Amino acid sequence: MGILTRIVKVMAALLTSNVVNLTTKLLLPPIFLYRYGTTLYGEWLALSGAVAYLSTLNFGIQTYVTQDLTVRYQRHDLEHYHIQQSTSLRVLLGILGSAAAVCLVIFVLPVQSWLRLTIPQHVAALALYFLALQVLLGVLFGYFTGMYMVLSRAHAGVLWVNGLRLTMVVVTSAGAWMRFSFPALAAFQASIYGLGILLVLLHIRRIAPEIFPQVGLWDRSAVSAILRPSSYFGLINMSTFLSYEVPVLILQREAGPFVVVAFTVMRTMFSMCRQILAAPTQALGPEITRMFGREEWRELTAIYSYSERLIFSLIPIVNLGVLIISPVLLTVWLHKPALFSVLPYVMMAAISMTLSAKEHKFQFQLSTNTHEQLARIMFFSYVALAALTIPMAHWRGMLGFLYAWLAIEIFQLVQIIRLNQELFAHTGEHRLTYVYRLAGLCLFGWVSSGILLRHTFTDPFWIQLTAGFAVSFAMGGMAFLIFDLRTIVQKFSTRIKKRLA
Repeated sequence: MGILTRIVKVMAALLTSNVVNLTTKLLLPPIFLYRYGTTLYGEWLALSGAVAYLSTLNFGIQTYVTQDLTVRYQRHDLEHYHIQQSTSLRVLLGILGSAAAVCLVIFVLPVQSWLRLTIPQHVAALALYFLALQVLLGVLFGYFTGMYMVLSRAHAGVLWVNGLRLTMVVVTSAGAWMRFSFPALAAFQASIYGLGILLVLLHIRRIAPEIFPQVGLWDRSAVSAILRPSSYFGLINMSTFLSYEVPVLILQREAGPFVVVAFTVMRTMFSMCRQILAAPTQALGPEITRMFGREEWRELTAIYSYSERLIFSLIPIVNLGVLIISPVLLTVWLHKPALFSVLPYVMMAAISMTLSAKEHKFQFQLSTNTHEQLARIMFFSYVALAALTIPMAHWRGMLGFLYAWLAIEIFQLVQIIRLNQELFAHTGEHRLTYVYRLAGLCLFGWVSSGILLRHTFTDPFWIQLTAGFAVSFAMGGMAFLIFDLRTIVQKFSTRIKKRLA
């Protein structure tokens, strides 16, 4: 299977995952509301949310170990592969087993009064414990599905996850329609994860018995070597909380609920832009790990260059196009045109473009387990952002925070580019040419779009939409030239012709 084929399969699997997630969001709420009513559905959500934090017990072990095992497998180091796998699995099972035992305390805690539930105490406790088991089994399921990346079949692992989620939607919908008790619903969900783990293990045993998980091997010295780098993935996850949740709390205190709603809606709109841009980058992750493990630096450098030029060309097209039509989106989607203000949206577009570039760059650190400096940079700079948010929000409200956020994201992007340079330093082929070109194109497009938006945001919809498409088209034309996309198009056209021949 070729590199391009594997990347396309992972992208297709990720697209399927988005469809499944959307189906979950659209299907379950109306069924629960119809069969249980608003109060009981709210209590189900409260119970589910009360144990969601247990997913953090993964500690990043799955991400780090999967990539480490992929490297060892690609280097044909099966002896150390099995020792590392067995040790990490025993550590994870110990953590999850201990958590399952500790969660038994739920049966003596007054969860009914704590969560202000209308269901009886024993029903609430039993449902909460089964939901906790579901989360813990989900962590283990993720560990096993991650093993497909070792075989250069990461798309298969994503498809197993999608299949489980779809099964969960069907079973939960059926149970809710028949108005099962909450403990029964939670028990069914936990059972689905248990069955999913069994089926994945049987499949791995059939297609790749040489990597089937073992628990009989143990290397005490490897424990700290696993937990330490894994914990850095935990810092990266914590960075999301610091940059997304903490500012909302501070803005609520300093500027009030209207500003919080305006900020959250604005951020959601541009987050959808980045999700579009992130899909191809995330699809590259397994290939980056595989090439790094096989030390195929020539191919890895080519992937870096091609993906850089492709993603960089899309960044201004998508973000600036959405910036121009954002007043239309607010009016049509939420019927809340009052939430729009020109300057905050212009600032958010700059932040989103910076984040889009950063998310492409740090994928190469994440997928090669060279993420320790990345984790420290992100965590401590976001701690600084949280500290700056209070005085900046007090000074200029949401705009003050956006100024600080943009500065922090630019700092992180510069530092991550430096880490990329260190990663590829020995190849002698890493250049910053396209980074400088992206900076110039985004700056030009950002200023031009800001000026244009000031004149169009009160115009009729058709004018705003026309302006948005015109900006995207102009950015696309310039990007095609300055990022030399012609060579990429020709290269892939040649490959497709050969495949068809």
